[in-house]
Parts: sequence; C-alpha cells; structure tokens
Amino acid sequence: MTENSREIRLVVAAFAAAVILSNIALLDFYVGNVRELDGPGQVVQYAACATAITVLCAALIKWLLPNYPWWRVLLAVGLTVFVFCSYHVTKTIKWRGEGWWLAPVWIAITIAAGLMALVALRRSGAVSVVLVLSLAFAAPAVARIVVNLVKTQGRATASSEFVASAGRNRITPNIYWIVLDGYPRRDVLRDSFGFDNSGFVEMLATLDFAVLESSFSNFPVTAYSISSTLNMDYTVQTNGGQIEPFPLLELYPMIRGKGRVVSRLKAAGYNYVHFENGYDYLTKCAIGERRCVKGKEGSGRLDELDVAILSNTPIIDLVTDFEEITGKADAPVFAWGGVDDLGAKLDAIQQTPAPFFLYAHVLAPHPPMRFRADCSALPAEPDLQAWNPAARPAFIDQLKCTNTQTETLLRRIVRADPAAIVILQSDHGTAFSGQFAKQPTDWSDADLHERFGALNAMRLPAECRGDLRQDLTLIDTFPLVFSCLTGEGLRPRPPRFFVTPYDGGLGSGRVVEYPAERVQGSLEVGH
Repeated sequence: MTENSREIRLVVAAFAAAVILSNIALLDFYVGNVRELDGPGQVVQYAACATAITVLCAALIKWLLPNYPWWRVLLAVGLTVFVFCSYHVTKTIKWRGEGWWLAPVWIAITIAAGLMALVALRRSGAVSVVLVLSLAFAAPAVARIVVNLVKTQGRATASSEFVASAGRNRITPNIYWIVLDGYPRRDVLRDSFGFDNSGFVEMLATLDFAVLESSFSNFPVTAYSISSTLNMDYTVQTNGGQIEPFPLLELYPMIRGKGRVVSRLKAAGYNYVHFENGYDYLTKCAIGERRCVKGKEGSGRLDELDVAILSNTPIIDLVTDFEEITGKADAPVFAWGGVDDLGAKLDAIQQTPAPFFLYAHVLAPHPPMRFRADCSALPAEPDLQAWNPAARPAFIDQLKCTNTQTETLLRRIVRADPAAIVILQSDHGTAFSGQFAKQPTDWSDADLHERFGALNAMRLPAECRGDLRQDLTLIDTFPLVFSCLTGEGLRPRPPRFFVTPYDGGLGSGRVVEYPAERVQGSLEVGH
C-alpha cells in the first residue's frame, strides 16, 4: 500500500468516525422519540448541519495548524462535537438548583476535551480505535431504528382513509374551533388557585356563548384529547381484554386534518383551515396542507422539536440564561404561541371561501410561564412539563393575559361573522398537583378534578341549543355540531375517562380508565 493510499484510508476512516460521533446524540434522540415523531425529516436536517459544522471546523483547524494530519484534526473535532452534544447529562444537576453556570462550564469542558484529543491522538492507530468505539456507540440506536421500521412496515393509520357520510345539512355556517391549551374550568380555578374567573365567563355570556360548567375532558393529555374530539370516538382499543392507547403516530393524522370530523365537513363542502401556533410540534400542519396558517411564519423562532434537539447542547440554556440575566424577553428566540398570534392571522383566515372549518390550537395558557398579566414577555425556559406548584401565581397572570387576548379575538369574530359557530375549549386542565409524578392509579379526586376539568364554551345558533347540557364531555363536541347542522337530535356518547401516559412517564404505554361517576363526582371537591 502506498503512503498516499494509506493516508486517504486514514482520512476516510477518521471522517466516518467524526460524522458518527457528531450525530450520536441525534440518533439517540430519534430512537428515544420515534413514537412521538411523524418522520425523521427535521432530525435529518440537524444531522446534515452537524456534519457540515464538523467538516467546517476541521477545515478551519487544518488551516490554522497545517502540519497536523487531516485524520488527527477530524478525530479531535468529532470528539469535541460529541462532548458538546452530551450536555443532557448535566440536567440532573440543574434540577437540584439554578445551574446557570452549567452551560459556560460545559463549553469550557468541550474545548478542553477537543484540545486534549488534538494533542493526545498522535498514532494513526487511534483512527481504528475511535471508529470502532463510535460504531459501538451508534449500533444500539441503529438497531432500534431498524426494528421499529420492521414493526411499523405497512401499518395503516387509524382514520386517515375514513370519510364519513356528509349527511344533509340545513345550515352551513363557518365553524371556529379554538383550543386554549391547559385552560381550567371556572370551578377548578376557584378550588385549586383561589382565583375568580367570573369576569371572563360573564364576558362569554355577553357574546352569546353557553359555558358548560360541568364539562370534562375525556383524556388528560393533548394528543389523546384532541384526537378523540376530532375522531368523535375514544382513541383507545381493546386487545385481549386489555385497553391500549392508539400509538401516537396514528393520532397525528387525526389531529392534522385526517380525522372523521374534517372528512365529514369536507364531504359537506367545507374548506379546512389549520392554524399552526409555531411552537407545539403536535399541532403542526400536515405536509402539503392546502390552507395552513402559521402563527409565527417567517419569524425564524425555535419550535418544540428544535428545543428538544438543541437541549442536547448548551445552546438552549445559554439563550434562556441570557434572557433572564438581561431581562430581554420582548423578542424571544422561541415561538411562544399566544392568542394574539391567531388574532394577527384572523383576517387572512376569514378570506377563506365559506363555509370553512378552522382548527386553531393555541399554546396559552399552558406552561412555560412567559407572559405577565399585562401580556408583556417574561424570560422562560421552554419546558412544556413545567407544572411547578410554586408557579401557580404566574400561571394565573398568564391566564389573565390569555383572557384579555381571547376577548379581543372573540369580539372580532362575532362582529365579522355573527352567524358562525364558535367553540372555545381547552384540551385538559392543569397538573400543578404533581399528577404526572404519580402512577395513574394513584390520582386522587382532587387530581382528577384539576386535570380533567376543562373549559368548554359554545356559541351556537338559537335553534341548536336544545341539546346543550352542562355535563357534555369534549368527545360530544362535534356530534353536537353535526346535530346542529343537520337538525338531527344529539345522542351523547357514554362518558368515559382515560389516563394514557406517554413521553416515558410513569405507567407509559398503559391505559387506566376511571369510572365516570368518580371523575364527574370530583365536582364536589373543594365545594
């Protein structure tokens, strides 16, 4: 073997090792979240960026240190990126304290690791060793990806091909379905927060909304609550006598316009409009959605998936720590999903040919706490699971901001489209009592009351209000709408209530069904 061919082999092997090391964190992320992701697209984009950064950094170092062989530079850079993207190991430290110093310290550790690798890797035999080790690190993730592909090959989506009978509509008003994520019912706000939300409820009444004061969500998590509402059926299944949740990948199409509600409305001549709040990955527009309205289109801000990926590095903590230290939160890096984002797009939405159905999922007032009561911005870490009991006052401030913006939005809708059906709901309540730190079977009546107690307000034509009942659950939302459109009587579903843990929480992958009388009986909690 000539010296040149040997050098080329070393460089190719070192390049392969560097690329693998630079992307191990992304591989692990994808494998750990494959059930929550509807495809590898965004992860692949990050992998391409990580590879490009690795190559550019290696080229820069080679230019600065021309006497160092390429294989040595590539290995050093690959190891440096590997350390930089292993920042998640510090999270347990941060949970025990503020940890504002962790990000800069980790960057210093990363630089030190790179310099040590550059100095220590003198023998060409190191290339084979590092390549074998990098392959060993990557192998478990690759194996899991292959196994998952085999398991999911050919699996049909639960309702993507379902087209319900259109029926014969007597009226075809525009329909606005606005979901305020995690907005509690009035009695929950009173019992769990000591906050009187009567002003907001009374405002809704002046706009001719009926507020269902005994309504509940059927699921305490967004994916299952929204999909069951849009599918007009419980998104659980029986397998050998056991109740199992639908896989998350089967819920995405329902949430993104492929469920029974949208299919039936389209068959009746409705145009579907999907509002994407800009942060929440779950409620993004489907690929190729014709009428996708983006709350933060062109803003360049980070969404939930961006944050989850970049949290493997110090970048997110550097951004949030900088905002907190400087107090500069008026133009956050993150797309936070306030009601005003929807309001800014309302004129464009209302230009859709009638009749149309709008699904607009707004992240507010769900944590993180990023709005003051006057709607000025607060520095906040982008953590959707931040149900810290000490943050209850901040949540109420955020809810006050949400109320103000929602009132403005609803008044505009009613003024411009007085005949429209307008549904204002939440998908579930709050979890400040630590519900997701407990086994689902251990939830108390107070836990059920707080988490299942959901806002539910409807503005219907006068002739459609006979079927309204205070205790209708969210799954009856669109059966009620269709009974209004067709004039047929509503047949409410027997109310059922499920806890379907996911995201690796306690009891993940199981379904716990609570008796309806217990959940609905939790209305007595705090009275």
